[in-house]
Amino acid sequence: MRNGKALLLAGLATVLLAGAPRGGTREDIQRMQGEIASLASRVQNLEAQTADLKKGLADLKAAVEALERSAQTADLRADLSEIRRRLEALEARLESVEARPLSPAPAPPPPAPEAAEANPLVSPAPAASPSAPASAAPAAENPEELYNQAYHDYLQGRYDQARGEFQRFLEAFPADARTGNAQYWIGECFYSQKRYGEAKEAFRTVLDRFPTSPKVPAARLKLGFAHLALDETAQGVTALKILIQTAPDSEEAALARERLKRIQEP
Repeated sequence: MRNGKALLLAGLATVLLAGAPRGGTREDIQRMQGEIASLASRVQNLEAQTADLKKGLADLKAAVEALERSAQTADLRADLSEIRRRLEALEARLESVEARPLSPAPAPPPPAPEAAEANPLVSPAPAASPSAPASAAPAAENPEELYNQAYHDYLQGRYDQARGEFQRFLEAFPADARTGNAQYWIGECFYSQKRYGEAKEAFRTVLDRFPTSPKVPAARLKLGFAHLALDETAQGVTALKILIQTAPDSEEAALARERLKRIQEP
């Protein structure tokens, strides 16, 4: 992709320079140079996005392969469908980035005379509100980037870091549709660290605060598993039976039936 974009950029630059009038003014030459620089910047941004997406794909594919090799337990199989969905979403984003056209960006409007007189390169910044403190709050994080980073850290086994990032996501973006998912992955971080008591509380929070989340069946499943891991067999069996009653056709219900069958075997 890098070579193709470089050739395209060189071709566009040649066309722009060849189309310049021989007696062009200095402003014409500066405008064309600005368009070439803009194209170069867009190419670099696309290449950086593509590299990030490809890295994410490679990490997810490695995680899928590792889980599939070890998917003999109900705990690991419960995570496979979520990872596959994330993998498909990343592949779709990568395709959209690589297919994005490189048309020249429209030239910005000329600055106002007084602005150009003060500083020809920078537009004047708006005056700060008198009520605002001198040290403003840090720039807002991008919810997509924060969520993806937290999930990436979870897949890489950085559970403390991932849990902190998911918690920050919940606090910064309480209206985001993925808040229930973030709370669920907090529970998974605790569960992966065998901190089953804290995992139980995190999974219960999914059920109590996010009852419409698509992660509710998975939260019920892992709540039951956490009880069982703490030898709280009666509570674990109850949680798994509730899952089977409320979502009988889900993949999680199938895993719950399998676990109950193992418990009931002599």
